[in-house]
Amino acid sequence: MKNDYHLIAKICRMYYLDDLSQNEIADNLRISKSAVSRLLKEGRKRGIITFHIKEPGDRWSSLEEKLERAFKLKEAVVVSDEGIDSAEIIKKKVAKAAALLLQRRVREKDIVAVSWGTTLAEVAKALNPSFHLNIEVVPLVGGIDDKGRDIHSNEIARRISEAFGGRYYILNAPVIVNNPVVKKALEKEESIKTVIEKGKSADIAVVGIGIPKPNSTMVKRGYFSAKEFAELAEKGAVGDICTNFYDIQGNICEFSLDNKRIGLGLKELKLIPNVIGVANGEEKVDAILGALRGRYINMLVTNKRVAEYLVKMQV
Repeated sequence: MKNDYHLIAKICRMYYLDDLSQNEIADNLRISKSAVSRLLKEGRKRGIITFHIKEPGDRWSSLEEKLERAFKLKEAVVVSDEGIDSAEIIKKKVAKAAALLLQRRVREKDIVAVSWGTTLAEVAKALNPSFHLNIEVVPLVGGIDDKGRDIHSNEIARRISEAFGGRYYILNAPVIVNNPVVKKALEKEESIKTVIEKGKSADIAVVGIGIPKPNSTMVKRGYFSAKEFAELAEKGAVGDICTNFYDIQGNICEFSLDNKRIGLGLKELKLIPNVIGVANGEEKVDAILGALRGRYINMLVTNKRVAEYLVKMQV
């Protein structure tokens, strides 16, 4: 059969514009299905049919690709922040993008682990899946004290599980306890031990990235003393995930709070196959960079200005 231009163009029209199946085209033209498939490929090869992917107006695919290559990420999502001066509006845009990413990535019977913070709370609010999944949602850190229950991992786990129609677990312990003896005792409790082990076996985690600065959530909510805050600065800490601190190269910063924290450490977090980091704002660029260099996250959702800085720093 002669592969003439007009026949190929006709097949391409029938398939891509008229939405006919390859079987229907084969029957209509009285040729084999294999011939239809071959001629469709020929149409792409000759440039008879071309594709143009329209990018969403609020996404920066070029920056996403650069981030993925620079930091060997499974996926990066970069939202536009052009013309937006409000940090709160940008946070909500980033949170919505993270919610959409989670909805696309999560699968039936997955264990989803979550951290805490204002950004993660916005992610939970932004979820609006059109489907239900039999998933389990588990907190990565404790959170039953009275310092902002709306941003605790237990509350975030509850909201996410309800959005998907799944079930959730509660880690019945504060983020930080008074002393190491209390920590050891609590982690021996079967209910707490079960949740921590469940977190270690998660399929996907969604975590916020914090900063040890005066305007950070942990400082505002009173989790640090002045002495502890000074200790962090001395150790060169630039960021934290689940109240685990690290420097700009991603090295773990040993800290006095480590012996009083209830939840997973960074080494355990790295064993989770899919970890989505969600963070925005120029004040967090070093924290995000450290998290990427330490490979504590393998997916990132952030805003354009931050993405540009990260790419520049890694070149």
